[in-house]
Amino acid sequence: MFHSNTEKLIETWRTHRMGARLPARTDLSPIDLGPLLPQVFILGREGDGEETFRLSGGLIADLHGRDLRGASFYSLWSKLDRPQIAAAFARARSGAAPIVITVDAVSARGDVIGVELCLAPMIGPSGEADRTLGLYQPISTVARLMGAPIQRLGVRNVVLAVDASPRPRLRLVVDNTRRVA
Repeated sequence: MFHSNTEKLIETWRTHRMGARLPARTDLSPIDLGPLLPQVFILGREGDGEETFRLSGGLIADLHGRDLRGASFYSLWSKLDRPQIAAAFARARSGAAPIVITVDAVSARGDVIGVELCLAPMIGPSGEADRTLGLYQPISTVARLMGAPIQRLGVRNVVLAVDASPRPRLRLVVDNTRRVA
């Protein structure tokens, strides 16, 4: 189960699919994300496969100590994790579903916080899946960083969000006075 904000982003992404394989970037309005905007980012895939920040919210800039617009998404990761991140993008696009990466975010002083990164593929102006809607959701206390910026991200876990679709709730059924779940 993901953080409620991660679930909200995934649900917003799903509602904008409208029967399509992936939602288009133009279908999504900032109003749809409301209070999540400081945690939201959009990536654009360049011709060489590089994922570049096109937009990043205020919380993300605060956590990294800089505005990430124009920066490479891969530059945030340790070199050992970059192939796994590239595979996660490919899996999200081929599976037409968001990916949630549980991350260790490490500051310059070595302090670590947990973060859920949700990456939801979208169709860009080219008609290709070259945009990604993302969310930074801290899952541990940001105060641990004591103002030091995040220097590097490390992968803990990667989950295709379709695997975590809402589960039906159990109901109590009575059959000849016997209770059956």
